[in-house]
Amino acid sequence: MSVQNIPAATCRLAVAIIATGLLAPAALAADEGKLTLSAGVDFSSGDYGSNTDTEVWYLPLTAKYELGRSIFKLTMPYLRVSGPSGCVIIDGRPVCDASGAASSEEGLGDVVLGYSYSLMPKPVAGFFIDLGGKVKLGTADEDKGLGTGKNDYSVQADVYYLAGQFTPFATLGYRFMGDPAGYDFNDTWFGSLGLAYKLANQNSVGALWDLRQKLTNDGEGANELMLYWSHNFAAGYKLQTYAVAGFSDASPDYGLGVMLQMSTQK
Repeated sequence: MSVQNIPAATCRLAVAIIATGLLAPAALAADEGKLTLSAGVDFSSGDYGSNTDTEVWYLPLTAKYELGRSIFKLTMPYLRVSGPSGCVIIDGRPVCDASGAASSEEGLGDVVLGYSYSLMPKPVAGFFIDLGGKVKLGTADEDKGLGTGKNDYSVQADVYYLAGQFTPFATLGYRFMGDPAGYDFNDTWFGSLGLAYKLANQNSVGALWDLRQKLTNDGEGANELMLYWSHNFAAGYKLQTYAVAGFSDASPDYGLGVMLQMSTQK
């Protein structure tokens, strides 16, 4: 397979969850514990530097548990990929061979485990800082191209500034890639800049700019912009929608997503 372009180091859907209402740092979690369950649909399409578009349907189930200053996360996705044969999916992004015949594959994706901890119980001059890490388990079917079959590990820092209705936030992290047979991925830096704005009537909107280093020397880094809207319903339910535009061959031409969340606390 011709490795031309490597996808983003972290699936944008996970970032979307943080940006659209799970933005509050771990320090704001209830001491008795809070469980949030989420289900979503994410669609993206792009040529990723090849001659044929690849379409990816990504359907994640996510459980998040907050206790004190800690947040634990588990994400289990289901994937359907249509495009040139020989593609491999990394965090919802395909790497494709331009000469491959059209094919479709589907199945369970890579399970992701995450943990974050807030360094402060209360904001300091309006700032919160969270430190965390993630493990992407190589559980997806490597033969179908739904994953690499290897584990990846990442660490990151998240900074939030609480300014009334506005909440600027930023992420900086580093990812250690597992190398399947035939690949030599680079360990990479990744980062995000975003702004959330709380509207009236339980609505919020915002934007997120996401960047990733290239994972191979002849590839490209990811460069994406996401716009989102979310609405809080009664009884702890939340609906989130977003749209994504990509500006590099490692990003989709466009993407759309929706997610429904249910929390044990309102």
